Amino acid sequence: MRLIEYHSTLPSTNDRVKELMRQHHPPLPCLVVAQTQSAGRGRGNKTWWSGHGALLMSLGFMLLPAILPRGISSPDALSRSDLPALSAKSADAVIAVIRRHLPEAQHLLTRHPPNDVYVDGKKICGILLESPSPQYGIIGIGLNVNNRLQDIPPELQEELTSRSITSMVELLGKPSRIPALIDEIITQLGVAHAVLQ
Repeated sequence: MRLIEYHSTLPSTNDRVKELMRQHHPPLPCLVVAQTQSAGRGRGNKTWWSGHGALLMSLGFMLLPAILPRGISSPDALSRSDLPALSAKSADAVIAVIRRHLPEAQHLLTRHPPNDVYVDGKKICGILLESPSPQYGIIGIGLNVNNRLQDIPPELQEELTSRSITSMVELLGKPSRIPALIDEIITQLGVAHAVLQ
């Protein structure tokens, strides 16, 4: 990882990666992590509540141009055509990590198309893959780790409770170390040498 940012709070980790791309053109890949988000979102502009204790991260990475110069090949890099498969692969990476921590629930873990993760019919992780320009992509991952349903703000209680969500702390009965989970997800993702190395 060539650039890593940690924030106590952000509107959105995906939006912070976009801001970095616009303003600073950092060396990629980059990782942005926040303890809380005030404007997290999912597909179709759904609200993603991200209370304290959630794992909130976004990976920014380069994409190959549609046509490479003659004689140049890059089998380890990603192009825009790889993004749909990467979306599913990101969910599978999160499932593999959760499975290690919740082995008794492994048969209850499912990927809800296109890339959300559920445990026994309850959502535990949302993934938002974006490519705001032809040059780069973003994988945004929001995993409910140590945040609890009882902490949902009153104005979101009805909306979010109706969606049936859960968290690792509620399933395990004890908190998990978020930095360790981030490392595991990045390692498990293993997208390609040019993306994560």
